[in-house]
Amino acid sequence: MGRIASFCKWLDKQVANHSLYLWGGQGEFVEKDGLVDVNMVAVMEQTAETAKRVLDRLIDCYLAGYDMSKARFFDCSGLGVTYFLAKGYISHDTTADGLYKLCSVHPSFEKLKKGDMVFKSKTSKGTWGHVGYVSGVDENGALLVTEARGRSYGVVTRPLDVGGWIGTGRPDFWSKAA
Repeated sequence: MGRIASFCKWLDKQVANHSLYLWGGQGEFVEKDGLVDVNMVAVMEQTAETAKRVLDRLIDCYLAGYDMSKARFFDCSGLGVTYFLAKGYISHDTTADGLYKLCSVHPSFEKLKKGDMVFKSKTSKGTWGHVGYVSGVDENGALLVTEARGRSYGVVTRPLDVGGWIGTGRPDFWSKAA
């Protein structure tokens, strides 16, 4: 299996495991020895309100009967950075904007392919505030994007055309990947 295919499979696994969004999350397990570290959620989140939204989503997952023992916490850049660091593709933590800067190729939306990144939410400083990862194609041939969408949603995959994406990038470390 090629490097990009392995990354896409890993993204699919995070969706299947019902991984959750947490500000600053980089793959920390939701449960440790069957328990949730609520204090970690409170410390990592920006406000008590956003921490409550993370915990409300977690409660929804438990009520739906999901096994959360394999679920992890990620923010949008952390979803990719966790994998890229583990594989040695990058050497340090970075933001959505930092991931954009790792890309010397910015294909048109019509030329996107698996492994490419998509961006939205330009900040007042002109930096990118959110990133998703092109992870597959649906039964109609439409591209799919996996993202740590937010506290109320967790890690999800949805069609490219519903995400409001406005920027693209192909990371240089994929240049020799199949």
